[in-house]
Amino acid sequence: MDIELPHPELPQNNDPQVAENDDVDVDEQPNNIPFDVSELPQQLAARDGHHQDEVHVALYQQQVDVNQDYVTKFNTTHPRSITLSKLRTMYRNQDSLGAMGLLSRRHRLIIDDDHIVPRDGPNVVPRVGPHYIDHTLYVGSRQGLDAGLPKIRADHNWQVILDLTNVHRLWPDSNVASLPFNPMGRMVYIGTRLQEQLWVALVPRTFFEPNHPDNARATHPALDAPTTALSQRHSLMFIMFIAHALSSMRLQDIHCSVPYPVPLTRTAVKRSTDILGRDGENHRRIVLRLEDFRRLHDTFGGGWNDWADLIPLEWKEDGFLADHAPVGVTIRYGQNQPLIINGALDVERRNWDDDRNYSYIRQFTFSLATHMSYLDVQEWRNVLNNQRNEDDILYDKPNNDPMRAEVNLEELPLLDEEGFEVNVYNEQGFRVPRRAPVQFSTCGALLNLHSVHELFRSEEDAHGNIHNKAPFDIYPLACTKTLGNIQSRGIMSNFLPHLTRIDNAVRPPLIDGDEDGEDDVDVDVRVHGSSVLHGINCQVYNELSHRVRDEAKFHPVQLGMISAALSGTATKTVASRRRWTQRLQQCNHSLPHERFNDKVSGNNQPQALRFENTYTLDVYRMKEEFRNGSDIYDHIITPLLKTWSHPTVLSPIRDTIVVFKPDRIPLLFAWATFPLTALLEKIWDTHKDTLVEGAVIDPCLIEFTSMVERALNFSHTGNARVLCRRLMDRAWISLGIIHDGLPSISDTFVANGSLTTGNLVIRQESWPVDQDTRRPLTSSRRTQELTYGKDHYEAYEARFTIRHAINYLPARIYAHISNYSMRVACYAAEIGLRVYFDDVKRLVQDSVLLEIQPALDGNDRHARRTANDRHTALSRWLDEEHPLSYSSNILAYLLRAIVDTNDGNRKLELTKSHLGSKPVSFFVDIILKQCSTNPTPRRQPPFITGGHFLAVMRVAIDEMKRCASRDSVTGRDVDSFVSETITHVCQSLKINHIPWCTNPIGGGGTPSSIIVHNVWLNLGAATAPKPASSASFLTRRESLQVAALNSSAQVQLEDSRGDWSASDVRLHNFASVVHKVVLPMEWSTDRASLTSSPQYIIDTYNYVQTAFDMSVPIHQLAVIISIAFSGLLPKVYPPKAVQAEIPKASHLLTSYVRDLEWVSRPKKGASNPEPFVTMMSTFIIALYDPESPISVILRSPKPDIKDWVSKHSAKGITTLALCRLGVAKPCTSRALFSPKWGTDIKELTSSEIAEKHAEVIRLINTGGAYGGYDAILYLVGRGAADLLAKNLYVKARPLPVPGGSLSSPAFPVKRTARDWDDDSWVTTAAVDEVRRKKTRS
Repeated sequence: MDIELPHPELPQNNDPQVAENDDVDVDEQPNNIPFDVSELPQQLAARDGHHQDEVHVALYQQQVDVNQDYVTKFNTTHPRSITLSKLRTMYRNQDSLGAMGLLSRRHRLIIDDDHIVPRDGPNVVPRVGPHYIDHTLYVGSRQGLDAGLPKIRADHNWQVILDLTNVHRLWPDSNVASLPFNPMGRMVYIGTRLQEQLWVALVPRTFFEPNHPDNARATHPALDAPTTALSQRHSLMFIMFIAHALSSMRLQDIHCSVPYPVPLTRTAVKRSTDILGRDGENHRRIVLRLEDFRRLHDTFGGGWNDWADLIPLEWKEDGFLADHAPVGVTIRYGQNQPLIINGALDVERRNWDDDRNYSYIRQFTFSLATHMSYLDVQEWRNVLNNQRNEDDILYDKPNNDPMRAEVNLEELPLLDEEGFEVNVYNEQGFRVPRRAPVQFSTCGALLNLHSVHELFRSEEDAHGNIHNKAPFDIYPLACTKTLGNIQSRGIMSNFLPHLTRIDNAVRPPLIDGDEDGEDDVDVDVRVHGSSVLHGINCQVYNELSHRVRDEAKFHPVQLGMISAALSGTATKTVASRRRWTQRLQQCNHSLPHERFNDKVSGNNQPQALRFENTYTLDVYRMKEEFRNGSDIYDHIITPLLKTWSHPTVLSPIRDTIVVFKPDRIPLLFAWATFPLTALLEKIWDTHKDTLVEGAVIDPCLIEFTSMVERALNFSHTGNARVLCRRLMDRAWISLGIIHDGLPSISDTFVANGSLTTGNLVIRQESWPVDQDTRRPLTSSRRTQELTYGKDHYEAYEARFTIRHAINYLPARIYAHISNYSMRVACYAAEIGLRVYFDDVKRLVQDSVLLEIQPALDGNDRHARRTANDRHTALSRWLDEEHPLSYSSNILAYLLRAIVDTNDGNRKLELTKSHLGSKPVSFFVDIILKQCSTNPTPRRQPPFITGGHFLAVMRVAIDEMKRCASRDSVTGRDVDSFVSETITHVCQSLKINHIPWCTNPIGGGGTPSSIIVHNVWLNLGAATAPKPASSASFLTRRESLQVAALNSSAQVQLEDSRGDWSASDVRLHNFASVVHKVVLPMEWSTDRASLTSSPQYIIDTYNYVQTAFDMSVPIHQLAVIISIAFSGLLPKVYPPKAVQAEIPKASHLLTSYVRDLEWVSRPKKGASNPEPFVTMMSTFIIALYDPESPISVILRSPKPDIKDWVSKHSAKGITTLALCRLGVAKPCTSRALFSPKWGTDIKELTSSEIAEKHAEVIRLINTGGAYGGYDAILYLVGRGAADLLAKNLYVKARPLPVPGGSLSSPAFPVKRTARDWDDDSWVTTAAVDEVRRKKTRS
């Protein structure tokens, strides 16, 4: 039985603007975005966070399937059970030590019967409602501001506030804000309409032609713009149009003295019009009445073209205004306004009709939310039959049951033998209540995550398998593991038929006809056009989550406040000290979890489940008679909300709900998280009195606190991205909270017994460190960076590293120095100087890329080739461990990267500083001088603008001085000790020269102090190596050097992790590198020219680089194929396809595609082989890896990968090419004409890939000089093999070799290798040498 009850109207959310206040953290500012189950604060966004699908997998298994020592120990520890009642007792008795002691072992939380209401009783019934609208987005259908115009002609309370000072505001990029055009470079914020944001989009003129091909979602024209905002130039043009329009309207005192200022600058605009502010005014808001706004709309519609026709030539350079026109867009979040209010339906209908003129709305996107709770009824009253319409026909079953029959209420008993109401249903299948609750208790509810998959299940396939119709993520709450929230990129399966019925009722038939003559035809049977109502996504969460963050983006438990307070004692700037003081005051007043508990304490807290769906309505394609607010309200909004009460939707939902006793859910969070909150309270009470300015707090304590705060955040949100994988897994905190529900803490991190005694003992010797850098792993990085700045964190991490090394310095670090204090001091100096390396690398990289990018994007082949050479050299130099050395090839790489030979500089020499050659002591002395100056002066050489060297080196010098003190060094000898230490490390790190500021050019004035990349100061080291001599004239010493180089090259070749070159090895010698586990040196994202690519393409390349694992068959095949593809250049394209020649049968189609000739085309960038190793291997791996960004997009309802396809197809890298290369199979004839991946061309199965990989490697290993030829002949065909032989990539075999199977592969769906890649580089102070992780199958 389900009950629909009215709900009191909620107060209106005015959706305030984000405050611009340095004292207010971005995540504590007003909430101006919709509630998102998956959202997390920036402070706790872990760089190596867990994936949400791991939480889903852990729901069904408690063992972690990873071969790591700490994981093995976790798996072999059996979890115990503890009831919620036990935790409740601990909480009420404030048994903090007992609760903290629970963290020392694995525990699983059991929700015992004392807290649950059985939902299978006759008096426990669901209540559906109230209903809300929580998000709206309107896009007009014609040129103008229709999205903001109401249908009414007059309203004295209606107004728009224009605000043109914030035109560079970015469009809210979220999954509910879908637009019927590409918003990049088109959006301009102009103010507010009532409580809605008012925007204008400058769209292509084809937008106003609904059937134009450009209006297909996959082909939206895109601008080359970095953000959604208009460019500075275009925004100034738009402001001048608004000024022209308001001046023409004679509105207020607005005038426009110069309609088209040239040159177009903000200063010129402010001189031309006062729309941005009158004299002495920097921010002007203009209030428009309804009549004013309507006139402005008319000017947009009728005056834009005339105004744009008269713009000066200087404004016409890019043709933007001529090709684009303005359309209005409004958006509102978080209004949470109630709908279907009893007794006010007519008012609501009228309001919807008045609010917009839907005749001129193109798209309406909206989110509807319905609350669902349970009532525990103590007393009922019967609903009299005479209160119903006598003409209503009632049935004994819902309308989805073909066996339903009519019933007579007079003859039907009210209750059955077990006390359940005998249900009856109306014509539409909704249950008609026969009794109503009089006295009842309202119970909260949570989803049972074990059974929510039933809400998204599809029909069985031919093999009896059932899959999810829409992907979804789970977010467990309150350490339960099995109860929580969900979010899906689709709509629940049982909701879809109702959505389709509603859609069918409002979309026109495919062919117009006399519908009056079709009264006997079911609306579901008619042939309709494409859908106009689309379900976008859904999320289900407890209403309590919505309440606690209603006014701010995140509630205090989510912000890492305690670790921020602990880490702020060493702040240096006034602003950061102020932030630290605020954190101290907040925590001293009450800790974050205490504020949360206070907020949710008391009776009648909201605890209903909130079911929220987002829809998009293509208004312009609806039946014309329905294009008005009242019909949209009656035929779309109301039916969608009422659908939640339909038995076919409600029944499966009921099976996934766990019902709690009244007011238990708020207490559930307090009780279940008590072990964590008790630990945080203990930490704070112990250390709060030590938090004074300048105090040094143990970094291990700060990081441990940060991990506990992250675990507490996960308990409230279920978001796995807050859990730092490398650090928190080793501590067991994230392993426990994901796999058990309750977190646990390994005794490797915290001494046994210290949790139960309250005297926390963190095992510093076991703290994990990066094996290469020896830097301890941290959890608080984001919190500190966002609260106090990156310089603060870099200094903190340096201090942490040095302090840790003092006690646990590995034996290999400066082992040649016998004095231990000097060893530690040298290590401190090295930490600082390696940060200097990072600063220098960043300076050179940014500067060189800025110089070569125009050539890379241009059409001059010679300039592009030179730029690519510089790019390659830069990449090589950036990889060097000693980048400031004159040794080996390091200087050569730097010269080739920095010097532009197109400028006539054939000598490849760096510009030398006017200071001449200086000793290393000069470098050391200015470092010491700058670091000793207080307060901070203007940044001087060698410190680079925007770098972190200054902040870190100050910490390093302090630590060096402490080392001197421990060694009984005093007075001036301390400075000598520090100077000698830094000098020694400079020599050890081979710092032979450093970047310097520009040389003065005559005249007076203050010399520049800004470091540049192309002027270098020599520090007296050896000169650059001489050019290699001819082999015929080698001296004995030179011969020995060549022999040594050859020997070292052989060692490097034999090392599986040693560098190797695809261009050197090619395929004729690939057997020599088949054991390699690293990508070739040619593989670099820089070679893929990603600078101007959309973010998802950049993310995909970065993902592949991170996830690459040569032990995965498709990964190694991808590398082999990419080398082969490079060797085919420029013949990498198929000939033009002839439809009549393409066979229909799939087995014939495969042969046809395989036998196509390899031809060349006059394509830009199709002759240089350098990018192809990177691009082709990424293309293959990304399509086969289900977790790659491109694969995730392809699984979305409306994937848009136009830029991806365009970027790769220009170089011949297409899915058809994969078919020709043997790693995909064509399925339809469209494989040769804009195929769709997964339909026209499909990936091979995992077994097929494994088979092909095994055979290719066998042929390479056993074929000798012809192994590469044999492998390509088997994989691709003779045409490609012969072409590669011609291009010297393989050696042709004189006799044919037998071919193999042409079966086809798919990458196995499993956790990607990147999840555990970093583990092999982590060790602890107690264990210096860590074993390599075993290769996972």
